[in-house]
Amino acid sequence: MFYSAKRIVSLMLVVLRVKEFPPFLWGIFISRRACLLLNMTLRSILAFVLLFSTSIIRSQTLGGSSAYSFMKLPMGGQLSALGGKNVSLFASDLGLIAENPALLKKNHHAFVTTTFNKIAPTTNALQGIGAYHHEKSNTSFALGVVHVLYGQETQTDASGNSLGSFSAYDQIISASFAKSYGNRWRYGASLKLAHSNYGLFRSTGLAADVGLTYYDEGNKLQIGFVAKNMGAQLKTYGGNPEDLPFDLVMGVTKQLEKAPLRFSITAQRLHQFDLLYNDTLYNNENFGSSNDVGLAKKIFSHFVLGTELLLGDKLVVLVGYNVLRRNELSIKNIASGLTGFSYGLQLKLNRLNFYYARSHYQSTLAQNQLTLSIRLIANQK
Repeated sequence: MFYSAKRIVSLMLVVLRVKEFPPFLWGIFISRRACLLLNMTLRSILAFVLLFSTSIIRSQTLGGSSAYSFMKLPMGGQLSALGGKNVSLFASDLGLIAENPALLKKNHHAFVTTTFNKIAPTTNALQGIGAYHHEKSNTSFALGVVHVLYGQETQTDASGNSLGSFSAYDQIISASFAKSYGNRWRYGASLKLAHSNYGLFRSTGLAADVGLTYYDEGNKLQIGFVAKNMGAQLKTYGGNPEDLPFDLVMGVTKQLEKAPLRFSITAQRLHQFDLLYNDTLYNNENFGSSNDVGLAKKIFSHFVLGTELLLGDKLVVLVGYNVLRRNELSIKNIASGLTGFSYGLQLKLNRLNFYYARSHYQSTLAQNQLTLSIRLIANQK
């Protein structure tokens, strides 16, 4: 998987097609001259990548057959309100670096962010993250913790006899850094240690995220790209290794010049074309049709749309639509309601940012998420 990730990052550099490339290629620093040589050989590299694209895709886990699915949970009120996936936003919420480490900036210095996510009646997720900017090296750093608690579970033997109870939980500990290159580029990476504890079944894994952003301040445009969850299990649940939930994401955020609106469009799981599971046997038995998935539905299932309404300097209204979430969770012959939609608000105070998000997963099921972001010291010029 690491070898494939290196190819993927190379593909990303080719697709952006710019004159200068940031000196970062899967942890290897290269010179400006090397960047220019890379720019001169764009077509050759693109042809090479397309030739071997099939092997890249085959090396990744598809569908829901990966371990540590909790790593895909959207953590952060701003992120959840915008559809649960965004790698290009003009990052206000520090929690967004869990989506793209390159969004970590100097402005996040001395911020501490906490998020509470009510997933289900007995399932809660908590996130804490803090940032520090090192002026001499012009590098930003962050440390974060995610804890997903599933409550008390009854433990039984093979005959069903109760052996007591245990607390089931998942955890992620992450360390991130980001650095600028020129006036428009930023690159960053995160190293994450994931741990699951389900009574007798426990597992530990190591994963990495690598991200890039390109920011055009004059046009209020930002492009983001990230390869997420590249790694492997260090300890398996029962002796059989499983893949991590790899994701390849690209997004664009654009703010209008003469209107208080900002739009984001994000394409997720670019390494996999068909994201939808279609059980034709189940559909025929229960609904009398196979419900074939068309080409357009397969394409649009990759996209997450987000809109921000900027009401002055203090208040932002957020709305998002996750196409894949709606397609996956809609039930045939039953009204889908707001499934796939999310919304929320951001309130900006002196040293405090408040975020609230409500995400609809089915017509009768919605999640509420609250984020508080506090700057510990006065804003430095």
